[in-house]
Amino acid sequence: MNIFAKKYHPRDAIPSAEKSQSPLKKPRTKPKNSAQNLAQTPTVLGGTIDTPNLTHRVLSKMAFGPSRADINHIESLPGNTETDRILAYIDEQLDPQNISDTTTDNMLMQGFETLNKTQQQFFQEHVHLPNGAEIPWDVHIRPGRETSYAAFIRAINSNRQLFETMTDFWHNHFNVYLEGDNIQPMFVHYDRDVIRPEALGNFRNMMYQVTRSNCMLSYLGNGVNEQSAPNENFARELLELHTIGAKNYYGHLPWQDVPTDNQGRRVGYVEEDVVELARALTGWSFSGASWQDYQYLYPAPGDPVDLSQAPTGTFLFRPDWHDQGVKRVMGTDFLYDSNDPEKDVNDILDMLAEHPATAQFLAYKLCRRFIADEPPQSIVDQVANTLQQNWQASDQIKQAMEVLLKSTEFLNTWGEKIKRPFEKTIAAMRQIEYSFAFNPNEEYSSWHYWGFRNSGQPPFGWTSPNGYPDTKSHWLGASSNMSTWKFIQWICRFRDGNNNDASFNNILAITAEGIPAEADRTANNLVNFWYERACGHPPDVNTQDKLAKFMSYMDVAPDVPIPTDRDTAIDIFHNDWPSYNSERLVSVVSTLFLTAEFSYR
Repeated sequence: MNIFAKKYHPRDAIPSAEKSQSPLKKPRTKPKNSAQNLAQTPTVLGGTIDTPNLTHRVLSKMAFGPSRADINHIESLPGNTETDRILAYIDEQLDPQNISDTTTDNMLMQGFETLNKTQQQFFQEHVHLPNGAEIPWDVHIRPGRETSYAAFIRAINSNRQLFETMTDFWHNHFNVYLEGDNIQPMFVHYDRDVIRPEALGNFRNMMYQVTRSNCMLSYLGNGVNEQSAPNENFARELLELHTIGAKNYYGHLPWQDVPTDNQGRRVGYVEEDVVELARALTGWSFSGASWQDYQYLYPAPGDPVDLSQAPTGTFLFRPDWHDQGVKRVMGTDFLYDSNDPEKDVNDILDMLAEHPATAQFLAYKLCRRFIADEPPQSIVDQVANTLQQNWQASDQIKQAMEVLLKSTEFLNTWGEKIKRPFEKTIAAMRQIEYSFAFNPNEEYSSWHYWGFRNSGQPPFGWTSPNGYPDTKSHWLGASSNMSTWKFIQWICRFRDGNNNDASFNNILAITAEGIPAEADRTANNLVNFWYERACGHPPDVNTQDKLAKFMSYMDVAPDVPIPTDRDTAIDIFHNDWPSYNSERLVSVVSTLFLTAEFSYR
C-alpha cells in the first residue's frame, strides 16, 4: 500500500500527458530531438572521458544511479532501440503516481512512527505539549530523524527515481536547515505536505505552501514578522533565492529606474522591493510563533487551564500584525482587502510565479542540476519558456522536465557533473543492492546517520538558505571526498551483528548472476564485470591491471600476499586463508566507488 498516494497524488489532480514516440515517427510543434540525435557521441568535459551507454547515462543523471532492477526494467520496455526504451522510461517517470513502489512503502512502515501524523500532532506532541510538560529530546527530534532515514530509503529503493531526485532538488531550492530551532519536530510536514506534492506539479502552489509552512516561517523568522518592525529575511530570500534571482538585483536603484520588458514588467528588483515585500508578509505566522500563544497556561487564580487553547503549529494570519497599507513591489501596487486578507501576498506570489525572470532562474537551476554546471542557454530558454507559459498548469514542472529530459543536451552530455556525497553514496548502495532497512528504532540507523554527516551533505543539513552547492568545484575538497569514501567503504563491509553477521550488500549474488559460469569467474572477468557495472564502460588498462592483480592475490604466508594467474577461476564464496576471496571481491567493488569515473554524471 502506498501510504502517500491517495493524499498527495490523486489521479485526477495530475493530468496524464501524451505518451512520447520516437521523434522520427511523429512531428513536433516544439523543438524535440530525433532518435539520430539521441545516438550522438556524448559531449564530455575535455573530450577524453570514456562515456557509458545511454541507459547508464540517463540513470546516473535523472535517478540516483543505475540499479540492476531499473536496467532490467528499461530493457523490458517496448521499443526497437535503446533510445525508444529510454523515452518510454522517461514517460513512466514523469507520471510517478502510476508507478508501484511497494518495497519502499513497506520499508517506511518498519519502525516509523511519525510519517502519518497531522501538522497539529507534530506541534502538540513534539514541540509543545498542551499541558506544558517537558518533551524528551529523542521525542522532540524524532520526525526530523525519520525524514532523514526516509530520504535514504526512497533514494535507494524507490521505483520513482525522477520524483525522488526532483524532491531533493526542491528541498535545496526552498532550503530549510533541519536542525534549526523547532524544525526537526515539524520536518515530516515540510517534506510530506509542502515539497513532495508539487515536486512535478506547480511551482506557484509549492511556493504558497512554503510561505505558509511553520518550518520556513521559523527558519527565516517570518513567523514573528510584525508591522511595527518588519523582518526582511524571508522577503529577501523569496526574491533572491526562490524566484527572480540575485542576477536581477539592482541594489539601491530607485524602482522607477529598473528596466522593463516588452510587457511592461520590471525585469528585476531593488532593495525597496525587499522592504515592501516584507511589509506584505507581516502577519503571516503560525499558531505557536508568539509568546502570547502560551498565555493560556497561566489562567486567572482558580480557573483551570483550557487545553483547547494550546497552539497548533498550523498557519495563522494575524491581522493585528499585518501592514494594511499599499505595497509597491517591482513597480506594481498591491492592495490589502479586509474580505480577503491574504490577497496582497497572493497577488505578489502570482506576479513572481508568472515573471519570466523566475522561469529563467528555475530553468537554469534545473538544467544545471541535470545537464552541466554551465548548461547551454538554448536548453535553458526552452525549459524557461515551458515554465513561464504554463505557470498556472497543475503539471507545469512535469512539462518543463519533459522538455529537459528529452533534449539532446541532457541525453548526449556526460562528465559535466559529478556526484555529490549523497548521490555518490546512494549510487554505490544501489549498485550493491544495500538492504539495510533504516528502521528508526534500530541502533544501526543512528550509526548511518552520524557516520554520513562528515561527508558534507547529510540530508537537509545545509545551514544557509541557498541550499547545497550544485557545482563540481565545491565538492572536490579532500575532506568531503575522504569522508564519503570512508563511509562507502564501511557500508560495503557492514554486517548485521544481530543476524549471524549477515551482509547488507548483495555483491556475491550479483556477481554469481552476472557471471553464471564458475569457470568464468577469473580475476580479470570479476574486475571487468564490476567496473563496467559501476562506471558504465570497461576499465582502462592501468586500472584493470591494478585491480585484477589485487583480486588474484593469495597469502602464501601470513601477511605476505602475492598475485596469481588472473585467468584462473576464483571461488567467490570461499573466504578462508590463503585467498579470502569473498572479502577481496568486496574490497575490489568498494574501491571502484573511489574512482573518478564513478564520480561522473
